[in-house]
Parts: sequence; C-alpha cells; structure tokens
Amino acid sequence: MSCCSSKDFSFLRLKLGKYFDHEWADSPLYKRDGTFSKEHMKYFVDATIKNYEEAGRPLSKEKERQSRKTLMFLYNTMTLNGIMGKNRERFINHGVRIAGLPGMKTVFRFVLKRWFKALDVDGDGVISWQEWYLMVLKPQGIEDENEAKACFDIVDADKNGTLSIDEVANATLEYFTETEVTKCAYLFGRFRHLPKEFEPKMEKINQ
Repeated sequence: MSCCSSKDFSFLRLKLGKYFDHEWADSPLYKRDGTFSKEHMKYFVDATIKNYEEAGRPLSKEKERQSRKTLMFLYNTMTLNGIMGKNRERFINHGVRIAGLPGMKTVFRFVLKRWFKALDVDGDGVISWQEWYLMVLKPQGIEDENEAKACFDIVDADKNGTLSIDEVANATLEYFTETEVTKCAYLFGRFRHLPKEFEPKMEKINQ
C-alpha cells in the first residue's frame, strides 16, 4: 500500500471542482454540454481580452497573441490535450493524480512562468491589481470589489501592492496541490456552496 494512500483528498477535490465551475460556468459551451473543451477555452480567452478593451486598456497584437498561445498551452497541460477535460469528474480526478506526483511542483512552477508572463501586460515584471483582476478574477465572474481585493491580498504575501512570480507560483501551487484547508482556498473567490464538514476549518482560517 502506498504511503500516501490514507491521505484525505476531499478538500483538494472540492477546490478543483470549484475552479472548474467558476472558470467555465459563464460560457454557453459549458451550459450546452458541461465539458471543458478547446472551443470553451477559446471563448474564455476572448472574454479575457474583451475585459481589457472594456477597461480602456486594449492589449497589443503581440500581447494578445502571447496570451492566446499561453492559455492554450495551459489548457493542454492541465487536461492532457483535452483528454481529461471532457467532464467535471475526470478533470478533478486528473488534478488529484498529478498533484502528488514526484517533481510536479517543479513542472508546475515552470508552466506558471509562462502564465505569469502573459498576465504581465505592461511587461514590468510584476502583476498589478488591475492585471490580476482583469486577467484572472473578472473572467471567473468575480465582480464584487471586496471579494476581488481579498483574493489579491492572499497572493500578495509581502503586501506591497504587486505580485511577484514567486508569490503567484506559491499561492497557485498551494491551491492546486494542498490537501489541507488554508487561506489559498480563496484564491479564486468564495465558496458559494461549502459542505458542512468544511465549515469549521474555513471559519478557523478566517479568524
């Protein structure tokens, strides 16, 4: 029997399901068949780029091309070229499996460097509040400013108002690999439907 066979992955599964639901729920493609497809990912990229246009900061053609390429690369990495993105349960099962693989954190950090570069629209080497909101939070349906600020503050470990690659990598890795309840569970917003067994633990980290 594996040394890790007794580990409880229920909270990690909850986070992965929340990520899946929030990331894609606004897409008409998701509402049609409930799958995480390449067409769905393209819809998400278009919506993200539109957020910048509506904010009066349209992306340059080069940055738009880079963002599209990077987000599709992330999709392929997370879903084995779409094989594990066919439905919610397969996506969660795949995420749990890869979270505990030896060397996974090193690979994940390498992938996140590409994501970070795409998020850094102005190329100054850090992620601003507006960049994080428009590229990460708003596309997932987080419109409440207080909730969005709280999500940003979780990543901003040194509280200097910007996010470094290490801060983004550490928080994202914790969200996608940590089985225990931590503040990074709020990285992509509040839980709208939290199972009762997790309520005491979530209340404890909020104190």
